Amino acid sequence: MLAKFLKISLIAMMLTVFTAAFAFAIPMEGQPAIDFKLPEFFDTTKVYSLSDFTGKVILLNIWASWCTGCQAEMPEFMALADDFKDKGFVIVAVSVDNDAAKAVDFLKDLEAKTGKNLNFTTLYDKDKKIAKDYKPRGMPSSYLIDKTGKIKNIFPGSFSASNIGALKAAIVELLK
Repeated sequence: MLAKFLKISLIAMMLTVFTAAFAFAIPMEGQPAIDFKLPEFFDTTKVYSLSDFTGKVILLNIWASWCTGCQAEMPEFMALADDFKDKGFVIVAVSVDNDAAKAVDFLKDLEAKTGKNLNFTTLYDKDKKIAKDYKPRGMPSSYLIDKTGKIKNIFPGSFSASNIGALKAAIVELLK
């Protein structure tokens, strides 16, 4: 009787552990990217989902205007978007700011400082669903997604002129 009780208890405990593991799973390289639907920053009537970009190589970037690393990498993303323009590559930058107005102000300042219009998709996630789904390992975090929608590389932290070469090489490889 005790042995049967212990077996049932062990099975119940294992099921609980496995269920919890899946509930709190972090997207990993090689897994499908988690889809979402979010409004565009400057035209909230436009709603995009990640699946809208299937067939392209995607750099999904999770950022916030208060994050200095996020601020620093945005000009790099503008250059990256220019480098791979019309080659099947897109950048989808999702802000998780609490205050959308601060993010909009940052993006407008970025355009003014660079003298260029934003050349990549910028979305706003007021409910922070993307942060709940992707569980970024830092701020910012970027996910390089292949043409079939699988996560190929995860890049926690910001990009700069000194480290963006690895990202460019990975993009070139996925565009082949």
